Amino acid sequence: MASVMYPKLEKVPTSNLQPGYYVERLDRPWIETPFMFQGFFISDQDEIKQLQQYCEYVFVDRWRSQEESARSTAARQHTTQPGTGNASGTWGATPVKTALDQAEVPRATSTSGGRKRAVYPSTVPVEREIAAAEITHNAAGHAVKSFITKLQQDGNLDLDLVKQTVEPMMESVLRNPDAMVWLSRMQQHDSYSYHHSVNCTIWGLAFARHLGLDKQAIYEIGLGCMLFDVGKTRLSNALLTKPEALSPHEVQAVHHHVEYSLAILEKTGGLTSRIMDMVRSHHERFDGSGYPHGLKGNDIPTFAKIAGMVDCYDALVSPRPYAKRLSAYDAIRETYFWRGKLFQSEVVEQFMQVVGVFPTGALVELNTGAVAVVIAQNEERRLRPRIMLLLDERKRRLPHFEIVDLLHDRPWEDAKRFWIDKHLQPGSYGIDPEKLYL
Repeated sequence: MASVMYPKLEKVPTSNLQPGYYVERLDRPWIETPFMFQGFFISDQDEIKQLQQYCEYVFVDRWRSQEESARSTAARQHTTQPGTGNASGTWGATPVKTALDQAEVPRATSTSGGRKRAVYPSTVPVEREIAAAEITHNAAGHAVKSFITKLQQDGNLDLDLVKQTVEPMMESVLRNPDAMVWLSRMQQHDSYSYHHSVNCTIWGLAFARHLGLDKQAIYEIGLGCMLFDVGKTRLSNALLTKPEALSPHEVQAVHHHVEYSLAILEKTGGLTSRIMDMVRSHHERFDGSGYPHGLKGNDIPTFAKIAGMVDCYDALVSPRPYAKRLSAYDAIRETYFWRGKLFQSEVVEQFMQVVGVFPTGALVELNTGAVAVVIAQNEERRLRPRIMLLLDERKRRLPHFEIVDLLHDRPWEDAKRFWIDKHLQPGSYGIDPEKLYL
């Protein structure tokens, strides 16, 4: 790879690296290394040793090294709610062990009598699934608005409507999760509450599918994600939409939504204990910093770990009154910082596999200069997803958007010739990926 210098970047031999440096570029394509992020903050000597195994030198952003260090320090102070800084790292250096608690999650294989992990191959390409998924997604938005409005008016939850909403969402995700995930990026409902409920359901279903849970468990997770915030209907709209930081008293008031949710669902009835666990404990955190009971580690129920993970991630990528939304790429980098702190490391690592290194809906630039949007993941090679080409090498809009599989389509399978070089911020070259449709 040519030794091209970029603004603010300093070429540094790997023998001279130190923890605290921000590595912006390598001396070779990222695809040739185990580092899954293009750009990361060096946290320890182990990462330096791994860099030395693959690279003679790297390009370091000295200014960002100082900035990232300061922002990471600030992020550590926010343990009850994830911040919006760009904490980052390389998850390739950390082995993925188990998805969640060993006793509660089925294994892919077992020699000691354990259950086999279910495998759900994508049976429909994303280009075909998107039409059905769009109908289901739109219906879900209307249904959430309907049952929340009814709940606010008379205090009664239309559980049948909720179930009828989750079932087709689950079937779409089982056929191909990328369609629903992409729609969650593309379409915004007229309320954060409605939008967040739909998106958390999508992420919960996709996460459970990835973990190989049985269909009943996948359905329960989807249903729980749709319901875990229903208690917020008992909070004032002024509190929920306040653009400034909440006072300590207001924070405590918001925390009460958990008990309100439980009261509503206990009155409604017909929900399993695993769903109730999700509602009760989705704000608990692995390090004990969560609420309402300050549970730690494996005292947090498995389904609640899943719910908490998707709840926090979707909050980062959604427009909220009190915080700026992050791009899909920046959000997954932020998520990496939560390992072993807010969430169990294995939970974060498995969820990051669901989202992908270059998340579905992310705007990216190839090494050739062409610009594309990611439309689907390749589970076996997360650095080589399916993309839709939008601009050619000279940044000219293509007359017909071309869908390319960087892993399977010729000549794109040649990693030495084509790869995703970098993530682009939404709006780059006048492209808003949220307005793109197949």
